[in-house]
Amino acid sequence: MGLNIESAIKYMFKDKDCKKKLLIGSLFMIGMAVLNVMSKVAELIGDMKEEQLKAYMHLLPQFLIIGSVIFIGASILNIFSSGYFAKNINLRIFKPDAELLEWTDWGNMFLVGIKSTIAVCIYIAVFLLILMIPVFFIVLSAAVFNKGAVILCIIVFILLCLILSVFAAIFFSAASLAFCTNLKFASYFNFPLITKFVTKNFLEFFIYVLLIFALSTMANIVNGILALTIVGIVAIPFVLFYQLLVANDLAAQFVRNTLDMNESAQEQQNS
Repeated sequence: MGLNIESAIKYMFKDKDCKKKLLIGSLFMIGMAVLNVMSKVAELIGDMKEEQLKAYMHLLPQFLIIGSVIFIGASILNIFSSGYFAKNINLRIFKPDAELLEWTDWGNMFLVGIKSTIAVCIYIAVFLLILMIPVFFIVLSAAVFNKGAVILCIIVFILLCLILSVFAAIFFSAASLAFCTNLKFASYFNFPLITKFVTKNFLEFFIYVLLIFALSTMANIVNGILALTIVGIVAIPFVLFYQLLVANDLAAQFVRNTLDMNESAQEQQNS
């Protein structure tokens, strides 16, 4: 038992077609890279002063059209890539020595990606609805109490957001693992299985979450350095794809270590 980090780092290079699969995967990661850039641009625009924005208002229709086209295209690429990663985890759960998933069966890959995307939207919506409760109390305190009470409520709200964000990230991580066991949409809401992932093997789950966070942080640092040069920018999609492939194998390892794989394999075969 335990997570084999070395295996997760190296397994993709054992594939005889790894160069082709890594290249295709990197191209699909352009969608994620573009969405990240668009979010940064949106932040910059939000920080601009009103006088600065007025100088570009005549270009607003063009910005909206071009931005919408780019956003839709990048989102479609993301749907395909999320479907690929879910299917790759599922493959490695039941066949740990399998080669990288082929970039084939595009229809099924897109369908799996749609399931993941809808589930993410539902979880985000629920998270925002939960946050509306403390917002209501802040508004109420502003109407009833003094300024000091409002400031205290805002501080409590910020702390609550941080706590809920951590719990939401942990819960959704476990929900994603549940989905990858059979690729059924309902598994995102299989709460007994989700609870089992968190509680049955808590220490390993905690290590798994930390490793995923560390991978993401390291990839962001590397991509930040690569973004300093034009040549480096080209390599950013590869870094994103490789990071997520490593995360795929760690996820599959954790699922195998936590579940009764004979029972899971039978359920997979029946489905």
